[in-house]
Amino acid sequence: MAKELSFEQFFNRFTKVERRRGYFGMRFAGVQLYGLLRVRLFYAIAQELGLFENPHPTFEKPELDDGVARYESLIGVPQAETVIVPFRRRVAGGEPYSDRIREQLSAAGKTPVTIDFLPAEQSLGVNSPMKAADLDLTRLREYFAREHEAWANKILRRKSRRPAELRYHFIIRGFEREFAVKLEKFHKYPQWLIRRTLVEQRGFAELFEAMGTKKLYLVNAYSEPSIVLGAKAAGVKVYEIQHGFISPLHPAYSFAKTFGRRKVDAAPHVILTWGEYWGSNLKLPRGTTTQVSGPTRAFGEYRQRVAGLDRATRQVLFSSQGAIGQELCRQAIEAARKLPKHEVIFRLHPNESLDDYIALAQSISQAEGRNLPSNFMLSHKDPIFLDLLASSEYVIGAFSTTLFEALALGCKVLCLPLPGFENLQPAIDAGDITLISNLEDITLLMRQAKPAEHPERYYAK
Repeated sequence: MAKELSFEQFFNRFTKVERRRGYFGMRFAGVQLYGLLRVRLFYAIAQELGLFENPHPTFEKPELDDGVARYESLIGVPQAETVIVPFRRRVAGGEPYSDRIREQLSAAGKTPVTIDFLPAEQSLGVNSPMKAADLDLTRLREYFAREHEAWANKILRRKSRRPAELRYHFIIRGFEREFAVKLEKFHKYPQWLIRRTLVEQRGFAELFEAMGTKKLYLVNAYSEPSIVLGAKAAGVKVYEIQHGFISPLHPAYSFAKTFGRRKVDAAPHVILTWGEYWGSNLKLPRGTTTQVSGPTRAFGEYRQRVAGLDRATRQVLFSSQGAIGQELCRQAIEAARKLPKHEVIFRLHPNESLDDYIALAQSISQAEGRNLPSNFMLSHKDPIFLDLLASSEYVIGAFSTTLFEALALGCKVLCLPLPGFENLQPAIDAGDITLISNLEDITLLMRQAKPAEHPERYYAK
């Protein structure tokens, strides 16, 4: 089916199923379960259809060391009108997405409290103004479980589990029938998720009330719905800080035009975006708006530093992307054959394995019965990615955030029509990104490509 179905068609059919069958209106012990599963189901079906590979790198959740003291109560928690929850993944030892907001609040005399994923005793790296968390989520969640699981279990026992299981399977079967796939990982009714959501929503609500919190700034809100739910229950205004790609076809941010502006419980009140482009054409749920906050401090400073630098005019940078990384690599090798006078660099995502891609490149060349082109090379972690962007005249990818960083740095950006490229359609229509409709024409299309006329649309000054 993947060959017959474009990414945009898939998104439209996905939202049609959920709307027609009323998934967002279903509640399980008061929990809007489908809202918690939507992103995972979307990517699982996309993988079953062959549109995507696994788009998300795996990570290990932190566990409490035996020597780390557990939280015994909320007595004595720091008081703060403003709380920041940074991104789970560190970038070059720091956390750039929330740094600027933290600095601005501190300069205004409103020093925020930080709740981090790492134990509070650990340093967060020399590149971040946040040296240690005030509270850590691992211990908080362990405390919430001890305090509230008995209460959550009591709620779950009040009604028969069987009707809830039938409604849940109604959700899963609807997608399986629509797309002719099997979602075996979702066949078991996730009562554990409902229990955990009840526990953590109540726990975070009590925490924010105890702290006197009025505003919460959170990176990657859709991955931490219980924090958003708890904050809303405590009357806290929730701001999500942009950390990556946002588009009208992203399942965490866009709900079909005919969705009716339904309420999505775990959606933030405001999404802070790098530029006005990211909030345009979105069909957000009721009660959610966007506001331009500008790029991260690190990116803004870097953009100023490299402005006017000379570029390697024959350097072509391909940006990998987990969901379609292997196909991008094949296309990059083919492009290198068609561009013998250019240096073609395929840059891996930090969470991708260099050894895996060395093996992939070798297998591609062996299958073709040819050596890898001498002008093709793999790049991983060193030098820093922004340095590669700033030194490249051309940047090519599918729908990665890095393509927009390239626009902001003055590169000529092109994209391949791989699954998901439709996310770039507004920038393609604006003439800022050039679509490589046929790899045979890549030389001509590169000559036609131009830097974005108004790059501040993507990353405000």
